[in-house]
Amino acid sequence: MANNLSADLIERIRNYQIEKKLLKKSHHFVFDCPLNFSRPCHPRYIWIGLNPGDDNSDWETTDQKNDEETRDRNFQEVYGRSRGSKTRMTKMRHFLGQEVFDQTTHTELFFWCSRNLQNDFEKRYGTQFSKSPHLEFCIEVNKELVNRIEPRAIFFESLDRISILQKSFSLEKINSYPAGDRRVDEYVMDGKFRLINFDHLSAGPPMSKHRQEVSRVVRALIGAAADNL
Repeated sequence: MANNLSADLIERIRNYQIEKKLLKKSHHFVFDCPLNFSRPCHPRYIWIGLNPGDDNSDWETTDQKNDEETRDRNFQEVYGRSRGSKTRMTKMRHFLGQEVFDQTTHTELFFWCSRNLQNDFEKRYGTQFSKSPHLEFCIEVNKELVNRIEPRAIFFESLDRISILQKSFSLEKINSYPAGDRRVDEYVMDGKFRLINFDHLSAGPPMSKHRQEVSRVVRALIGAAADNL
């Protein structure tokens, strides 16, 4: 299926990476990658992270070549997902429900990988995350994607790290909902898009003990069926 949504934006990222050779220290970049890659559609939801995680094991998978996770090509689907990636996808599908999972695309605030946002990021890219000269490019391209999709909701994991996203997007908190002993926060992003913020799905206790309650609240906010709980 032809990518009429973001092919030009993906090509911009590829060209930018060629120009900024330092970014090739990242195995891959992540931008507009459908969660269910086998059923591409015009997405109704966006799942945004801060940046892709550890990529050390990915280099061997692609014979030391750079790759991508996008609507055009997802190396995870080409070569087969690792156990960790499969577990991650299962958690997201159970959390959102199959219908919303199928209608969600994944992007990152900063497109390229690092094991963390501190030491490894600075070692690879030479600056702190917040001071990266490449962050402005990523924000610009992400905003264009959001405007094209006009999502019903944007999902962001980690209550503690919402402050990082607030440095890049205008976020106005409009409500907070109890979910067991945890909470789900709702924001308006850039004055027009709904953003739903909750604990990271990889978090352990006590956050993980209330994940079903958090999932129910998120689904209620977007009107999704409560299957797979």
